[in-house]
Amino acid sequence: MTYLSLTKDALKIMSAMLGAMFISACSSTTKSGTYAPHLQVNNKVTNSHYFQSIDLSCEQQASDMDKFAQQSGQASQYLATAKVMLRCVNHIQFAKGHPDADKALRLMAMSLLNLVKGGDIDGAQIALKKIQSTFPNKDLYFADYSSFFDTASALLNHQKLSRQQMAALNISANLRTEIQRHQHWLSH
Repeated sequence: MTYLSLTKDALKIMSAMLGAMFISACSSTTKSGTYAPHLQVNNKVTNSHYFQSIDLSCEQQASDMDKFAQQSGQASQYLATAKVMLRCVNHIQFAKGHPDADKALRLMAMSLLNLVKGGDIDGAQIALKKIQSTFPNKDLYFADYSSFFDTASALLNHQKLSRQQMAALNISANLRTEIQRHQHWLSH
């Protein structure tokens, strides 16, 4: 009995130490660099814009946390990962020609998927609107060439979509079948 209580106490202490390490790592990811593209005008090089770039250490931390969340499968890990991913791109303006725009779009998309996996559907809907407003007319494609935005819309808004709207979405056949099965059982 004493051994079991010591083990529980040891687990609590180790969990607290692990949490403290995550928190301390989060505070060290606030720096970001700038990128200045150059234009050649009359053989003179001039700076056209300054772009704030994504902090590489924040991106690496988000990647490491994502791998851990995938392994653990815990909702709390997915949510923590999503927050870090979003923090990596917050307060950066991704104007046309920004060198990190594709990277930011992928980070934001992965954060949305992690919010869904973590069960924060309201947060995922907010993230989807932000991604769509930040990157209008852009999309990502999965390995089966299904659309990220269509997939996210189907996952988050399938109750509001008509059959015709669902049919028009570029989503995987498996997702389409699962949504139809879900809708069938809800209506019968």
